[in-house]
Amino acid sequence: MTPEKPSPTVLKVHRPRDRTPAYPWIGLFSGVIVTVFLAYPLILLLNGLHAHFSAGASLKALKLILKGFSPPMWPLLILYGLIGGVSGMVLGFLFRRLQENRLRLDNLHHEFEIQVTTLRHHYKNLALGIQGFAQRIRRKMAGLEEHFHICAREECLNFGKFYQDFDALQQSVAILEEASGRLTHTLGQELLFLRALTSEFPHSSPQDLYPFLVHCISDLLGLRFRERHILVEINGQPFERCQERLWVAFDPHILEVVFQNLLSNAMKNGDHIQVRVTEENNRILVEVADNGPGFEVSHLQQQLLTAAPRQDEESTHLGIRVSLHLLEKCQGRLLVQSRPGEGARFIVELPKREVPGD
Repeated sequence: MTPEKPSPTVLKVHRPRDRTPAYPWIGLFSGVIVTVFLAYPLILLLNGLHAHFSAGASLKALKLILKGFSPPMWPLLILYGLIGGVSGMVLGFLFRRLQENRLRLDNLHHEFEIQVTTLRHHYKNLALGIQGFAQRIRRKMAGLEEHFHICAREECLNFGKFYQDFDALQQSVAILEEASGRLTHTLGQELLFLRALTSEFPHSSPQDLYPFLVHCISDLLGLRFRERHILVEINGQPFERCQERLWVAFDPHILEVVFQNLLSNAMKNGDHIQVRVTEENNRILVEVADNGPGFEVSHLQQQLLTAAPRQDEESTHLGIRVSLHLLEKCQGRLLVQSRPGEGARFIVELPKREVPGD
């Protein structure tokens, strides 16, 4: 009997507190209690000491305190309580303002860390693709150098192989030029990406989701994973044959980072990636599943709930942390289902916004 698969887990990241306790009310009650049961009896004792040393009156502390709490003294007791309560409330307001400023600084610091992490991870992915092709060109150059040495020692009889390597080198250079142009284009679009990253509300526009997914997949397969044989399917068919249409309002700068993070993680871990798009309860679900080694979801969630990303944190965790931060801006969620040895399944859940003319 096969064990039942666990249900998807909603991933969450650490967020600083955005509310302060009710310090004014705490100050009010604390001020009343301290004034009535500490300051007021102390004042009674000081008055008794003054009367004892100045007029020779008898000093009976317990009698003085009990007399001070007798019904004839209640108006004075209430007055002291009000003064103490108001003073405590004022101190509570001041302390709350200090705490609010501290929380605001903590939130700004957390937002800044996430933005830096997002940019670092975004450009790291671009740099990895260019680095991969640079290494490929280096290997081709080493092969050409070997052919040159062979031709220098003897008759050049392996011209066909020489030409094949040279043709492959030309293709690699062309792809590297394309990657450099893509990086230049990305830098030109940096203001738009930063606006999407720092703005409270994303700039959504109606777009066809399926060609957008095909673009994200092709971008990764054509640059970072060109030398690997990876089968990617959309709704059960090879992604190149995808002809389906689904118009949705979304921010392309945000979702491109989210989808490429999830797809690149899946391609690093497996060679068969299944992407599935469904609609459910006015929500769009985009599922990315791989046949990789899988992992413990509890360990991933524990890493994400830490206050800030560590320098040695795995790239997979950084990409998911960034994706969660961006999906939060879209009122979206990220769910995961995985076990060691059973692959992983990530589900991006987005609200389906009305598209004009749909």
